[in-house]
Amino acid sequence: MTAQKGALEGIRVCDFSWVGAGPLATKYLADFGAQVIKIESIKHPDIGRLSAPFKDNIIHPDRSAFFLHSNTSKLSITLNIRHPKGLEIAKKIVKISDIVMENFTPGVINKLGLGYNELKKIKPDIIMASSSIYGQTGPKTRFSGFGNSGASISGHYMLTGWPDRDPVTPGIAYADVVQPLFTAAALMAAIDYRERTGKGQYIDTTQVETMAQFISPAFLDYFANGTIQTRQGNRSTYASPHGVFPSKGEDRWCALAVFDEKEWKGLCNAMQNPSWAQDQKFTTFISRKENEDELETLISKWTVNYDRDELVTMLQNAGVPSGPVQDASDLVDRDPQLRERQSFVKLTHPVIGECNHPVPPVKLSKRGSGITIQIVFKLFHLLNKTSHLLCLY
Repeated sequence: MTAQKGALEGIRVCDFSWVGAGPLATKYLADFGAQVIKIESIKHPDIGRLSAPFKDNIIHPDRSAFFLHSNTSKLSITLNIRHPKGLEIAKKIVKISDIVMENFTPGVINKLGLGYNELKKIKPDIIMASSSIYGQTGPKTRFSGFGNSGASISGHYMLTGWPDRDPVTPGIAYADVVQPLFTAAALMAAIDYRERTGKGQYIDTTQVETMAQFISPAFLDYFANGTIQTRQGNRSTYASPHGVFPSKGEDRWCALAVFDEKEWKGLCNAMQNPSWAQDQKFTTFISRKENEDELETLISKWTVNYDRDELVTMLQNAGVPSGPVQDASDLVDRDPQLRERQSFVKLTHPVIGECNHPVPPVKLSKRGSGITIQIVFKLFHLLNKTSHLLCLY
């Protein structure tokens, strides 16, 4: 697939990052037109290459769907930056770049001779971003970990699960997919600042602080009341009912929420106003919260009689916030909204062949995005492609 000219055309990124949090941030820039040159170590390539799932379940560094998704639209080379010649080439790439991205354990990039203070000598207006668990300063700066570590430390696990059970690990490493959005936004702010002032800057972004932003109500409750919030399952402190309910068929579910009395009336109308809904135990928000176990049982006895999508249509028509609990096949193969908006695109990879990729979820009315497969160059080919920029010949 040939990418159209993107909104970030003309921006070049030197990408030393690996696994998830760093590569996803630069992927977003690449998908919108920036030229991202991903640099991997010859001896220690990106371990994201060994992350499942693998195409046809064949474990191979070029068959990881996780790696391919995290590195679309990039150029890629391998260098031994511990060797003087490799370090020299890396610095030449930095010199022609606008942005440098890295997410090693704090201190590592400095030991490699590629810290911010060193890079400023090469290019004074360079923008550099470092992504880590705890940040570049503080007593825990050397703490190493991944997305699940960031989510756990930031309080998310303590809030995830059922009240009478242990904390639950979410299905994905949320910090690895949330933090890159903040990093990309910070990089855009830094680009704008440089356009106005001519000055680059250093960006220190952490998974723990990023994830903490999403549970601010728990912090506010503690600040104001000394209350330590814990697990509520699918329930909410400000809506009732609020949860996931069974529909007809095996493992088919519908999510719904009632935030006010208008929505409660809509739910009652959808259920054809059963007599139990008039009981004083359910006529107000407070009474519904006090009798939530019974309320959920009664609603489940109604929802289980209907097909999931039919159920959602009924609830939506009644003004009740609701939605189907969808899996990957629903989203890729059957969701008419995503199909209409062309949310997935087929790309051809030289090793795994044709594969679906989600496109950037933001659509610009002018110059937008154009996702492509990662282009992997051997060093010789990359130097031929960019030698006029690197002044190697």
